[in-house]
Amino acid sequence: MKFTITELLNAGQHKWKESEVDAVTMRNLKDLCAKLNKLGFVPPRNATSCLRSLVDQKRINPKAMGSSHLYGAAVDIGDADGKLKAWLKANPNKLVECALWMESPEYTKSWCHLQIYAPNSFNRVFRP
Repeated sequence: MKFTITELLNAGQHKWKESEVDAVTMRNLKDLCAKLNKLGFVPPRNATSCLRSLVDQKRINPKAMGSSHLYGAAVDIGDADGKLKAWLKANPNKLVECALWMESPEYTKSWCHLQIYAPNSFNRVFRP
């Protein structure tokens, strides 16, 4: 599983150009990309949602207007077969090694949500 900044910018409905992204958001995207690539999960996966506009966030989840997606600090990765989530559950040290946090799989049926910022609970696997 290897990701690029371009893939993360194009995941979701809005197709971002690098020139549209501020320096802090771009730094988050680069950090997220590096951490995802460090995980070491081999089967290919695609990012289905990453950087979101306010309009997109209101449409997708209006209750989460502080989402890390708004800052390029979170990604949803397609995982309909659940293999990525199962691999992360079997290798919990990978989240720690890569400084990533994962939304609890019970809330993400066909995708895996990973982010670079700790949630309020500080739990490595957290409830949204």
